[in-house]
Order: sequence, then structure tokens, then C-alpha cells
Amino acid sequence: MKKLISILCSGLILASVLAGCSSAAATTTAAATTAKGADATAAVTTAAGTTTKRIGISLVYKGDEWCAAVDEQFKTQAEALGYEVNIQDGNLDNETQVKQVENFITQKYDMIAVDPASADGIIPALQKARDAGIPVIIFDSPTSFEDIVSYISWDSYQTGQVIGKHMAELITKDYGGKANVAVLTMASPVAIGERVQGVKDALKDLDITYVAEQEYEGNREKAANVITNIKEPIDFVVAGQDNGAWGAVSALQAANNTTTKVFSMGAYGEESFGALQADTSNYKGTVAISPSTLVEATYKTIADYFAGVKDIPARTNIALDLVTHDNIDAYLSTH
Repeated sequence: MKKLISILCSGLILASVLAGCSSAAATTTAAATTAKGADATAAVTTAAGTTTKRIGISLVYKGDEWCAAVDEQFKTQAEALGYEVNIQDGNLDNETQVKQVENFITQKYDMIAVDPASADGIIPALQKARDAGIPVIIFDSPTSFEDIVSYISWDSYQTGQVIGKHMAELITKDYGGKANVAVLTMASPVAIGERVQGVKDALKDLDITYVAEQEYEGNREKAANVITNIKEPIDFVVAGQDNGAWGAVSALQAANNTTTKVFSMGAYGEESFGALQADTSNYKGTVAISPSTLVEATYKTIADYFAGVKDIPARTNIALDLVTHDNIDAYLSTH
């Protein structure tokens, strides 16, 4: 579904990796779009007689591949929609994001969108936005602040279901419905546990022996050690996110194991996508969270709000993509 910094970024990706919004109610699913980006601030003149909406956006971090792609999508899609956007880098720091939100308030932006570095630390700034009459959208990482337009993210349990169902098909077809599975999990964030449960539920009707279910703390070396210490044969490894998967791959390769299949429940970027294209390692698939899809869903919610739509869902979960060697090229061509 990554480098440790990616855990922090996409969920915080993957460190908040998707605990649900406390105000969640209805859920919708957004489709993907394709776009490529340009400048840090995009301003477009809308049709005659209309007013350009100004949106202040605080990203959690621009230094990660996934987050950088989200930044690019916010810029490019704003151009097509006619929004003026000011995109700031929160740099994984709550104090920085608080100042950014306060600046957006001072500058009287029409909407503020935030991917919080701290679920609770950002609340005072969001309260100030509410008091100033500026609506707020939260995307990617959650916050417990409830007075928002909507929370745009994805479902952690469903992430596990996507991988688990794919594994179930392989186990049924190629392993006679019986397999040894090692699970690499994390106690924090909670969403990783939700992913693991999604996998287990997808495999519940098969003859599965869990040869390990161990914590790896988002660390590749610890994940590698877990796999190295398993004495039983392993048919599949499933990891909470990409650091776990790549730790497992390194351990398997060191043991000259070419048969165990490794799946990640969260990945994005050159390392994982390149490996799937090459198909030369134990790494066999992941759930990819499309930056274009996330941003499209965020902008759709913003547009609905400005259009006066009354039944905007409290939470929107975007569509998830299973990416393997068989479809990686198609995925990259459309995302």
C-alpha cells in the first residue's frame, strides 16, 4: 500500500494511514482522472461574470513521491476547474501547518483544504477557520475536528480486502486452496491492523496457516528479521505497507528464495512500480492510492459545496487499485 516517510505522508501514508473521520457518515467512491502538473500556485480566469474561488491548501509534506504527485495534481486540476490555489508544504510539522491555515484565514480564502500532520494539533487552527466563516476540507489523514465540509480518503479495511481477494484467487488456482502466509503488521497506526483484518477475512474460507503475524514498526530491517526467523515454508508474505514488503523481499533474496510471493498494502513510486514492471523479484503486487483520484474527489466535494449541494457526505472513500505486473503499464498510463 513504502519508505517510512511515506507512512507519515499518505495516511499520515501512511502514518495516519487511514483511521476514519470521526464525523463519517455517508460514503461515496470517486473515479480516476489523468493529469500532469506545473506551478506552485495556479490561477485561472473563469468565465465572464463569475468569481474565481480561492483555495488555500496545506499539504502534509512535499518531499515524498506520493505527496509530490498530490501537489502536482492539485495544481493541474485547479487549472481545468478555474480555481486559484495557494499550495503550501506542511513539512510534517504541525506548527508550520497551523501558521499556514492562519495565513489563509487572514487572506480570506474561500476554502481551506488540509492534510494534517497532527490529527489533534491542527484543531485550534481549524476552529479559527470555522469562526471566520471559512469552510474546511480534510483529505488523506484524519482529524478529530468534526466541523468540516467532508473528509476525503480511502478505506483501510477495503485495502486489505483488495489484496486478500487477489491472494485468495492465486491460492485457489495455484495452491489447491492451501497456503502458508506470513503477516507483517504494525500496532500503530490502527489502520494497518484494519488492513490485516481485511486480508484475513478475504482468506477465511481457505486452508491458511499463519506462520507468523509480527510487528515490524515500519522498519525494513525489522521486517527482514521477522522473515529470516520463520522456520516453516512461506508461500505468501503480506505487509501493512511497502517498508515491510521490501524488508521481506531482502530477506527472501538473501536466502535465494525465488518462490515466496510478497504483497504490500500500500505503495506508490518508482521502487515499487519499477519492480512490478521488471517482475524480477518476490515483490508481486500492491494497492496503489492514486493521487489524481484523491485530488479529483477533493475538488468535486469543493465544487459541490460552492454549488450549494446540501447532502455532501461526511466522508468520501476513493477507489483503490490493485497493481501487479499484469496491469502496471496500464495503471501508469492512466494515473
